[in-house]
Amino acid sequence: NQGEAISFGNLFHEILAKIFTKKDVNKIIAQYHQQGIIDENQLLVINNTIVSVVNHPKLKNYFSDEVIIFNEREIVDVDNQVIIPDRLVFMDKNEVVIIDYKTGNPSAEHHQQLLKYERVLKSMNFKVNKKLLIYI
Repeated sequence: NQGEAISFGNLFHEILAKIFTKKDVNKIIAQYHQQGIIDENQLLVINNTIVSVVNHPKLKNYFSDEVIIFNEREIVDVDNQVIIPDRLVFMDKNEVVIIDYKTGNPSAEHHQQLLKYERVLKSMNFKVNKKLLIYI
């Protein structure tokens, strides 16, 4: 069961990495279905879950055409460590919102991960407006 949960979580991450705006949701999920990666039941669960995220009143602005989005971009910090935030949303050229998706149970490590992303982005002279954990 744990292996299936991890696989399903990885699949969610992979799909969300390809979604930039809410307009992308149906097209991306349909591609996974057409390729046989997800079945009919998974399609419904994944679609409903992702639609609820991108249309959530507190999140929908981060999935609009009016912001600049970087999904799964590698950033090298001053110690040459690579970090890969799930989603960076630039509200303007200097102000960023960090979003990280999680499919497991809430954990202090998740918060530590966001703090690390924030430190690196601040060292690059970005203002971190918000740090959001989205539990799927």
